[in-house]
Amino acid sequence: MAGHQKPQTLRIGSVAQDFEADSTEGRIRFYDYIGDDWALLFFIPDDFTPVATTELVIFAYLQKEFAERNVKFVVVSTQNRPSSDGGHVPHSEWLKDINEIYPNPDPHAVRFPLVTDVDGKLSYLYDILDMKDVQNLNANDDVTTGKAFKSRTLFIVGPLWESKHHIRMIFNYPAAVGFNIPEVFRGLGALQVSDAACVRTPANWVPGGDVVVPPLMPEAEAMQRFGNIKTVINPYLRFTNLQIDPVTFKDLSFRQGALVANEIYVGDGKMKVKGDSEAFNVGTA
Repeated sequence: MAGHQKPQTLRIGSVAQDFEADSTEGRIRFYDYIGDDWALLFFIPDDFTPVATTELVIFAYLQKEFAERNVKFVVVSTQNRPSSDGGHVPHSEWLKDINEIYPNPDPHAVRFPLVTDVDGKLSYLYDILDMKDVQNLNANDDVTTGKAFKSRTLFIVGPLWESKHHIRMIFNYPAAVGFNIPEVFRGLGALQVSDAACVRTPANWVPGGDVVVPPLMPEAEAMQRFGNIKTVINPYLRFTNLQIDPVTFKDLSFRQGALVANEIYVGDGKMKVKGDSEAFNVGTA
């Protein structure tokens, strides 16, 4: 990208850059839109792409679950499909497809902004272009032509701290592989519990499982905070348990031409499918 400086390499803890852009919800400023809440900031390769369509259907379905955890969604797309007037097909046309696939089709299923990034400035700002994209911004995509990067990236952005939002977790998938949304849900929960209780979460943690007492926390402070501590093998590995209420929600998956909703139980240190599946038809093919 001639004339542009190399963007900052974003890592865990980097400041999430503020921006203004047009979207399906009008013109938004990122910081103003998310306010004091958490945010899931998605960068997807292009409109009218199959994997991204499935992701947005499922995230739309789970908006309420995330909103209850003070999380807002912002999706950025290169809006790559050319229109007959020499511009690009508006995001609103793609949203019609997503709303139609949504269980019990709802014309207002997507209640979060889909941000326009035709020139790639936001994709460049957030450093999600691969080397080929930087060298050849007009490379052909398998669906459309024009600039469409070959990966999908999701940033979990934490609430304001010192007047800035920060990147707390990053998921980066190749274009051919859709996000594991239960893992996004779990990762967000782990971050929020870690912040609120001053603990760390071990491998495979889900609500109800034991958490780790930070190694540098003095024993007296740990006992005052948690009361019930178990030391395993070495003093640096101390566990305690937090009383977190179980959560039950419905998640979606695509199976045998249908959209299937499964009730997911998260609690007691487990995440499991609970109850019967409910199937919704997808299209007419």
